[in-house]
Amino acid sequence: MGIIDRFLGRKVETRAAPTSWDLLGQLGFPTLTGGLVSPAVVEGNAAAFSAITIISEAVAMLPLLVYRKEAGGVREAEASHPVARLFTEAPNELQTPAEFIATMQANCLLHGFAVAEIERNGNGQPAAIWPIHPGQVSLERIPGTRRIRYQISDEVGTRRLLPGEVFVLRDRWDDPFTPRSRLDRAREALGGAVATERFAAATWRNGARLSGIVTHPEQIGPEAAKTLRESLQALYGGSENAGKIGVLEEGMTWKEVSATPHDAELSEARRLAVLEVARIFNVPAPLLNELSNANYSNVVEMRRQFAAGTVQPWLVRWEQAIMRDLFSEAGRRTHEVEFDTDLLVRADILTRFQAYRIGREVGVYSANDLRRFENLNPRTDAEADAYLSPLNMNREQTGAPKE
Repeated sequence: MGIIDRFLGRKVETRAAPTSWDLLGQLGFPTLTGGLVSPAVVEGNAAAFSAITIISEAVAMLPLLVYRKEAGGVREAEASHPVARLFTEAPNELQTPAEFIATMQANCLLHGFAVAEIERNGNGQPAAIWPIHPGQVSLERIPGTRRIRYQISDEVGTRRLLPGEVFVLRDRWDDPFTPRSRLDRAREALGGAVATERFAAATWRNGARLSGIVTHPEQIGPEAAKTLRESLQALYGGSENAGKIGVLEEGMTWKEVSATPHDAELSEARRLAVLEVARIFNVPAPLLNELSNANYSNVVEMRRQFAAGTVQPWLVRWEQAIMRDLFSEAGRRTHEVEFDTDLLVRADILTRFQAYRIGREVGVYSANDLRRFENLNPRTDAEADAYLSPLNMNREQTGAPKE
């Protein structure tokens, strides 16, 4: 109990020592397959690792802009704002902005939340943010209030932090106080995917697989069979001998061993496991290289779906969490943050230039606006910053009364 709590006579409900449920979340959730589903186990599954990496890197590659809100709905980008500098220069001494965002996003996907400690300067402005592993964080709720404190146990030591001292990114919880991860909610589906991979590995390790069988018309002894096998292996075995023409003597015949129905069932089970992982993390299956039903048109559509249905909800969470935790009440009234999603939704060059042409012709963009989109230096002539006005929209040409 802290000094203020003792002074005010408040009781504090703490979880200084991990509960059995905390330990389950760190060591693994039990499943009907008999195994445990933990963050380390799930990331060992190729499909789950790919889904987490794709989402984390997609969010991390997008620039975050801080805008000052002016009169009349005008926004001005403020690159010198302390929050903007955290996400464009360095969030702390050890990480780049992309590394920080990817770390926080992956932690949130695996643990249901991600926490970073805020280091402030003498003016109370955020000067650095340090991510903390979720396994080193426990929540303390003050009974009779709706306030939470965070107990941190890491290499720095054990300390309690108030909401104003931490930046928190949350996945969907059942209430505002109890973290719950996707590993917990979908443990059986993830446990099945992990068990399928382990079954496949055990099959390859313990199963016997023959490439073919040589049949001799007569009965030969063990020594002759060994000599025959070794000579055939030396002549035709290995990648360097692939495609050679074989010659069998003494009436011997060769029979190739094809894949068994068991192999086909295992392959289908592994494909379905990838689909389960894709559903859990809301990632289109073709992005996880599950291309059995993919073609050019639906892969392009899946990428649009990934941008709008997978990444965009996470961007909203990030933007709102940044406004809540890194801005003061006065700052929230004068500023707003937004991720630039151009890199995520950018089309191929032909489609992009067709859209540019339309935007230029109807007066939405100037030539220099378009050059900035393509990371080109601006033109210096006066027409480069002018906005076109189509003749059929001009009041003088249509006969509309002048103002």
